[in-house]
Amino acid sequence: MSSSVLPSFVRKLFSKYLLITNTVTCSSLLAIGDAIEQTREIRRNRKNESHASKHHHSYNWKRTGRMACIGLALGPFNHYWYFFLDRFLPGTSGKMVIKKILLDQVVAAPFFNGSFILGIGVLEGKSLTENLDNFKSKFPTLYLMDWCIWPVAQAINFTFIPSYLRVTYVNFITLGWDAVLSFVQFDMTPKKDKDIKIL
Repeated sequence: MSSSVLPSFVRKLFSKYLLITNTVTCSSLLAIGDAIEQTREIRRNRKNESHASKHHHSYNWKRTGRMACIGLALGPFNHYWYFFLDRFLPGTSGKMVIKKILLDQVVAAPFFNGSFILGIGVLEGKSLTENLDNFKSKFPTLYLMDWCIWPVAQAINFTFIPSYLRVTYVNFITLGWDAVLSFVQFDMTPKKDKDIKIL
């Protein structure tokens, strides 16, 4: 591929095909974040459980697939959310950035985190009662972690990052956050829940 073609293709990814780019990136990085967390879990189990079952030491591809599916579902929301913020709260002044951060934390963060927990539960085949109990036990922890990490990351985003690159920036920051999501969803799950047969 010539150097003249590559810039044109990249420009299309971040203009004409920006929705697709943002959605695929969101899905891919959720899967990678889960892979990082699973690798950590497997190494920990091998170190701490000399007689652990093979199940605890094998990579769960279905789990990663579910994470990728959630990314495909939530990617468009991220795409349109940042366009909404930039349209209705234009500018990068300190006051405007604070408004965007607060709106992001009060509206987008609960929606994203709640949708993640409930969506994974649906894909795992949990009943409505099990899914709601799972949400009640994990959402407060996840939302608190969100407040500790994302306001600073979004301050950088809303101040320095061009609008068409906002979702890409968030997706790469999310690579580490996705490992947190995977940890809260799977590693914090009580043993009795882990025994449930899932898809």
